[in-house]
Amino acid sequence: MHKFSPEHFQRLESEERYKLLRPEETLRKAGLKEGMTFADIGAGTGYFTRAAAKIVGRKGRVFAVEMSEEMIGILKQRGVGGNVTIVPSKEYEIPIGRSLADLTLLAFVTHENADIPRLVGEAARVTKDGGKILILEWKKQSEEHGPPMEERLSQDELRRILRDRAILEEGSLNRSHYHIVIEVRKPATQS
Repeated sequence: MHKFSPEHFQRLESEERYKLLRPEETLRKAGLKEGMTFADIGAGTGYFTRAAAKIVGRKGRVFAVEMSEEMIGILKQRGVGGNVTIVPSKEYEIPIGRSLADLTLLAFVTHENADIPRLVGEAARVTKDGGKILILEWKKQSEEHGPPMEERLSQDELRRILRDRAILEEGSLNRSHYHIVIEVRKPATQS
């Protein structure tokens, strides 16, 4: 299974990527606002973390969750705001409390996981009842950048995997990426 290599971290911060995928605009469209709590699962270099910290402001909170020690080092080196907590994690264990985030992001990590329902379940655990999970993924097409086509998930494939979840919205973001937004619905005893 393809995992992004930290040695290529510059690709995550390239000018081309910022033109194609504007992090602040993407998060605002998903509903992130001042004062909210945001969880960035697979935060990498902080591409979305820094944008979220700016949006939520001093009254908001951001959890930058990352399992790669190398990426955590890069994230710290690049700097994050005072409203950001960097959280080392395991693949399916996010060590933050239940029902904290208004919006949880899974950006380009679902195709890297063998057990997507488990990953999304853990993301739902840290998200508030009525909160959202924003999934960003690569379109299943051959491109110079991104994971090999055979390791990408088409929007239809991901929708089938998420069939038990409440999908609020989905569609194309740009020529290379699509998004799916899930509403988290928890039983009354889990909130």
